[in-house]
Amino acid sequence: MLQISRVIRWSVLLAAALFTASLNAKPYKAGEIYSKQTYKYGRYEIRMKVAKGSGVLSTFFTYKNGSEVGNTFWEEIDIEVFGKNNATQWQSNVIIGSNRPTTKTEGVHTAPLSLGDGYHTYVLEWTPNYVAWYLDGSQVRRITGGQFVTSLTSNQDIRFNVWAANIAEWVGAFDANILPVYQFVNYIEYKPYSASTGGFTTTGSWRDDFNSFDTNRWNKANWTFAENYADFDVNNALVKDGTLVLALTREGATGHTGTVPPDNGTTLPVSVHIEAENFNEVGGSVTVSGGTVGYIDAGEWFKYNNINIPATGTYKVEYRVASALTTAQFTLDRNGVGLGTISVPNTGGWGTYSTISHNIALTAGTQSLAIYANSGGFNIDWIKLTKI
Repeated sequence: MLQISRVIRWSVLLAAALFTASLNAKPYKAGEIYSKQTYKYGRYEIRMKVAKGSGVLSTFFTYKNGSEVGNTFWEEIDIEVFGKNNATQWQSNVIIGSNRPTTKTEGVHTAPLSLGDGYHTYVLEWTPNYVAWYLDGSQVRRITGGQFVTSLTSNQDIRFNVWAANIAEWVGAFDANILPVYQFVNYIEYKPYSASTGGFTTTGSWRDDFNSFDTNRWNKANWTFAENYADFDVNNALVKDGTLVLALTREGATGHTGTVPPDNGTTLPVSVHIEAENFNEVGGSVTVSGGTVGYIDAGEWFKYNNINIPATGTYKVEYRVASALTTAQFTLDRNGVGLGTISVPNTGGWGTYSTISHNIALTAGTQSLAIYANSGGFNIDWIKLTKI
């Protein structure tokens, strides 16, 4: 009798749980795949066309399994493309830490055109010494040393997903009227890191062109989380026409119909990214801290050798700067010749960064570029040169 009672009680509990799950099922369905094998240091190259739309994210990331459990030390590296603002912005990020909320180093990058209008090549390089992100061959961000590099000690699986976030201040307000939207992945290529050479090797490398869904390599997600308006549905992760298709749809309308857009070889304009702290020569006593150059006084300078300018033409030169003054000014110098002088505004404080820019003419080839402080009182995070 006692055993029968237990059976009845567990049956009732199971039925209640299934009923609750049905009630809590979300009206939108997203797509995610994740690798069966875990990886560590290496070069990850992805060619993809992202989804457009406010509130939508198209991502590639590495993730230590179980990071979300309790106070487990979280380890994650992200490429997250925002669908808002015509899909012109994306975020690089490393997430670490046992505390909740976790510790993050979010960097938001703006492309000169929509990343949702064509395929683009994203690269993540993860080594014991640095983590770097590239877009269409141009380095966009690099973190050298520090907790966001040294704390990444575990193997991680690799994931793609498209989803709708309920954090409007981050990704914009979600409007279900845009559905369905899709993320298309042409290929992913992985090359392991070689400690002996300090580079990446073809030994142990692999590439998936998504000519079929490789069940030996990938799983499909079937879960959700609090910040997601959608559930991950296995029907919204599929391979079609040599492309991985991840869909964000309404319930009952999963999958993909129509033709997968072809990859016509789109790339962004040629650009060169320079982290300010990576100078080769310096004149004066500037301070490097937290990946920035600061305490820059009048007459001080720092030079970057062997900068390869890929093509002759006019370049938009952007500088990420901070200042609490209105008098700071510096000149961009090439091989001893001033190219242009720019004033630094009061950005709101020494730790508040803004981007300023001017246009200069450059010729193709390897050359040295330097920042010369005409008047001091500014910090600089990075320099970016984009051909226009």
